[in-house]
Order: sequence, then structure tokens, then C-alpha cells
Amino acid sequence: MPFDYEKTLAHIPQDPGVYLMKDKREQVIYVGKAKNLHRRVSQYFSGHDDRAFVSMLDDILGRIDVIITSSEREALILEAGLIKQYRPRFNVILKDDKDMPQLRIDPRDPWPKVELVRRRKKDGAHYYGPYPSSQACRLSLGVINRHFMLRTCRDHVFANRVRPCLQYEIHRCPAPCVFDVSRDEYLKNCRDAELFLAGKFDDLKNLLRDRMMAASDALQFEQAANYRDQLRSVEEVCAAQKIVQKSPVNQDFWAYDGNPDLRAIVVMMVRNGRLLHMQTYEARDAVSDLEDILSQVIVHHYQTFENYPGEVILDPSFEAIGPLIEATLSDLSRKKVSVTFPKRGIKSELLSTAYANAHQQFIERRTTEEALLERVQKTLSLAHYPHRIECYDISNMQGGQIVAAMVVFIEGRLDISRCRNFKVRTTEGQDDFGSLNEVLTRRLRYLTSTPDSEEEAGPNERSFCEMPDLLLIDGGHGQVSAVVNAVQNAGMLGVFDIIGIGKSRVKGDTSDIDVKHSPERLYYPDQPDPLILDQSCPEILLMANIRDETHKRAIGFHRKQRESAGLHSRLDDIEGIGPKRKSKLLREFGSIKEISKQSPERLAEVAGMSLELAKKLLDAIS
Repeated sequence: MPFDYEKTLAHIPQDPGVYLMKDKREQVIYVGKAKNLHRRVSQYFSGHDDRAFVSMLDDILGRIDVIITSSEREALILEAGLIKQYRPRFNVILKDDKDMPQLRIDPRDPWPKVELVRRRKKDGAHYYGPYPSSQACRLSLGVINRHFMLRTCRDHVFANRVRPCLQYEIHRCPAPCVFDVSRDEYLKNCRDAELFLAGKFDDLKNLLRDRMMAASDALQFEQAANYRDQLRSVEEVCAAQKIVQKSPVNQDFWAYDGNPDLRAIVVMMVRNGRLLHMQTYEARDAVSDLEDILSQVIVHHYQTFENYPGEVILDPSFEAIGPLIEATLSDLSRKKVSVTFPKRGIKSELLSTAYANAHQQFIERRTTEEALLERVQKTLSLAHYPHRIECYDISNMQGGQIVAAMVVFIEGRLDISRCRNFKVRTTEGQDDFGSLNEVLTRRLRYLTSTPDSEEEAGPNERSFCEMPDLLLIDGGHGQVSAVVNAVQNAGMLGVFDIIGIGKSRVKGDTSDIDVKHSPERLYYPDQPDPLILDQSCPEILLMANIRDETHKRAIGFHRKQRESAGLHSRLDDIEGIGPKRKSKLLREFGSIKEISKQSPERLAEVAGMSLELAKKLLDAIS
């Protein structure tokens, strides 16, 4: 039945807020923000929006929920959080370069150290970065370790060491873990390291130069040489960073390039007048306006890194969203962040540089993805472009504790958030074919009807409702046939491609000097002979990589199940005996055998339970 938008619009207020479009199965398919909710939502049904997504709404839309906010900027922040929570299928899918490496110093530590981390926490520590690569991050960390005399060991090692380590022997740490070191002198080194990491090279160079001259005048030539080496290292790092502004400004330049299927959005970060680094986001969204996409990416970026500049520079074509971005970032950072749109001068030139980088990033990503996945489709004779590849593998030990793993690759890249584990419920014995049939039957139910439970999908069921383009199965003809039967029973044969991949195996005697392996083989439904490709071609390497990731996940999940089973106690099977009571009983008596020797009154006293439950427990373990 077509969606009754007139009835829905009658109850939507003309306030700022966020709207959530849900399909007929109550899955959120799109999240948007609006200054006027009624006006914005009504635009979808005015007949003037020719986007493909809008033309589908009558068939797929079940309801529209709204959340009223006090302002449009509050709606923008809420929208970013809801998109991250629900990952709607029609919203922008963001993928940044990775969790960028950062350096962390906790000034509350009695003897602070510099450590490499991947995620910033609100823990009171000082964070520096993110850095464009691990290599760049480790370069800065190496300079600090060589010249600033800070410890590198972990806290538990530091607390238990009784003799100095190699870092002390090579004069890179004063060994405060063992010797009576001046804490004031150590914290002075720590402050110098923070000046270095903050990019305040001029201040640091002046300090080191003054100390070097003072040490030389005092005839402390070894100390003066140390300051000289520090100064040289700082100057080398300083020279490696390109100066783009004469004044020590903090600015971010945002640019983009691409098409609705793939956009490369680049932020070029300038700190203290120097180009710190550039980060790229991939955005895939054929639905939202470019202004909405850019505002979502900007909010996501600063919520993630909290490395706020004093000024954000955008192209003049985005002037309409300038006040919203400015107000939102000022609220998030609790300081004034201005948004400007230069048309000439040094800022305009740097913005052009950012656009040139965005174009290059788009070309590289499009070429890499399209070239490989188009080759995969052509070489493997697939009927569908393999945007989403799902791979399945079964793991068991002598037919016990059978589990399965599903690994998902989006655009040729592993997406951990979409991967799933299964416990095989009904299939008994070492039956890979039956197990695969059961797992695929349960998985396909999410594509054909409302699921009975969220067990398979977990809290993020939405990705389970996304249609695969290729099912890749770890195995040969038998495994492929089992999957085909499940797909056929679900009435979905032909909706996506199905291929099995057979593992390369050792041929002949493994004791031979030159061990030979059989090739990786691809199995197709209704084709008796497997397809054997050049074993070094990118297509087979990608399929093998996907299969190996799935196998690793299945083995890991099976190992966890075995470990959990090994920890199972007879007490776990007694109703009324939970983890806390079980822990109290075992801590007091040591074993089930000793528990069985106790009186009901003693057990009730120790575990804080009724006399009736204590008697029930003794009956169960006797």
C-alpha cells in the first residue's frame, strides 16, 4: 500500500529538528535535519525531486519519525550521532583514511611518557596529532626518545624494575624507576617535548639555544652537546614541514571532488602556519545534497578528533551553510571558530591546493576500486557488480560446537561492523553442507521477511538487511550446492552471484625441498569444472584474502566457544544460582566436591540464598 504522506505531514511541526525515515520493517533508511521539519519533509512528496531515492519512497516507506531540537545546529549534531548509530542505507557512508595515529602525554603521571595511540579519549591527557601516517608519528616519537630523555616503558614495568634498562645505558632515559632523579628536571624535559609536539618550534629552539650557551659558559660541554643535538633535530623536523602561512595561524581547508557514487572530501590542516597533514574521507551518497554531505563530514571530523582550528575555509559556493557550520563548531569547541569563503589571496590559493589534492584522491580511489572490481566482475563472469561481497565459512571440532562466520567486504574493503558470527542450532555432526544451508537460510530471512529475533544481527541489524551482490563460500561443489538450495528455497535464485573458492593445498610429500601447492579454484553452480586463474592475478588474490579473513574469524569464534565451554560448571545449570552466588560458593569451598559436603544451612549462609534453594543445589550436585 502506498505511503500516506498527507496523514504524516499533518502531524509534523514547523520546528527545527531531525527526521528519521523508516521502511515497513521499522528499519531506519534515512536520517535528515531541517530548520523547518514540515517544509523539508513535504519537499519529498512535492513531485519536484527527481532523485532515484525519492521515487522509491512510496514503495518502501513505512513511517517518518521526527525529533524536535531547539536550533538547526543542535539538529546537525544530533543528525551526525543518529547516522553513526543507525548507519541508514541511503545516508552518506563515511570512510576515513583510518584511525590516525596520535601521541599522548598524561601530565598527571608522576613520571610522564609519550605513547602512540589510535583513539583520543576525554581523560585529561594531552594529545598531539593526528599524524598522516604511522611513519610520520614514529619519526616524532623517535626524536623525543633520542633527545628528550623520557621513559618509554609501560607503567607496570616501571613500577617493578630493580635495575636500569638499555635505554639508560644508551643515555636515552635517566631511569627514574631505579635512581633518585630530579622530578623538576624530568618535567622540564616533558614540557620541552610538548612544545616540540605542539609545533612551537621557534619557542623550543630559543629555549634550547639559551640552555646550550649557558651550559657552554659554565664549562658543562657534555650537557651543551646534548642541547646542540636536540636543537639540530628540532631544526631538521621544522625544515621538513612546509610553511604555508607567514603568521602562526591554525586553519583547515576543506575541498571535495567526485560524483554521487564516490566523493573524496579532503581537509588540509595548517597549524602554526605550517602544513601539518591532510586527511581524506570517502563519501558515498546519491541521495543527500552536497551541502548536507559536507556539513555531516565536518561535524563527524571534529567530533572524532577535537583538533579545532581558529578558522575553517570553504569554497564560496558553500556560503549558505557558513553560519550553521560556524555556530556548530563554536558550540562543540567552546571557542570562536570562524568560517570564511576566500575569493583571492593566499587563502584562496591554499584552497585551490586542497581541491587539487581532492581531485587526486578521487582519481586514485576510483581507479583502484573500479579497475579491480570491474576486473573481478569480468574475469569471474559475474552478473552483478560486486559492491557487497559476503563470505561464509563453517568451523567445528569433530562435529561439536559448530559455528559459522560471515565476513563482508564493501567496495573491495573489509567492513568489520557488518561481519557476523553464527551458532549452528539444528545441524548435528560434522555436516558442513547442512550447516551452511541452515546459516544461509537464517541470513536470507532478513532479506525476505521480518526476523524473529535479533540474535544473528545483534544490535546493528540494519546491515543484515542489505542485499549482497556476491556470496563467496569457502569450499567446493558440495558447499556451493548447499548454499544454492538455501537461496532457491528463499526464492532469491539469480538475485546475486554464488561462487565457492577451494583452498590451495600441498601436493605430494611435504618433506620435499620444493613443496608444491595446488592452485586456488573457483566453483560455480551447475558447472562441473572449477575455474583456475593465474594465481598471481589481483582477482584471485582478492577472493583468497576474503576467504582467509572469513576462515580466521570462524576459527576465532570457535575457539571462544570452546573456552567458554571449558569454564562451564554444574552450578551454571541450577536455576537460581547466578554468577555472584557461584563465585561466593567456589571462593569459600574451592570445588563442587567440597560444596556437596556442606549442610544446607551453611550454603544458605555463605551464598545468601534460601534454605530451599540450598537443598535444591545439594540435590543437583550429589
